Amino acid sequence: MVTTLPAHFLGEANAADIHVTPDGRFLYASERQTSTLVGFSIDPTTSMLNPIGRWPTETTPRGFAIDPRGRFLLVVGLDSNSLSAYAIDQASGVLTLRSQQAVGKMPNWVEIVDLP
Repeated sequence: MVTTLPAHFLGEANAADIHVTPDGRFLYASERQTSTLVGFSIDPTTSMLNPIGRWPTETTPRGFAIDPRGRFLLVVGLDSNSLSAYAIDQASGVLTLRSQQAVGKMPNWVEIVDLP
């Protein structure tokens, strides 16, 4: 069994969203109670999840999206009214914060449109 919560956390889980990169190598989930994103690599043979990291993010992260090429992850915070953009390391799946932007009140969803 895998968890989205840190080992020291005693409250209840409150996960919001889950996505897999287009190449099927990495899975990410948002956890509202701890305002974190958690990442896992996906074993290509067994499909087992292996933790790769946990990153603090927007307050009460709700929706997030991964771009169609699997290079960026965008997440919004319901209580921060902001969006964070992360680069996804193609080898390790580790997230690196690239920018934060204010958005409208109580954002709940992110959609990435791939324009030709």
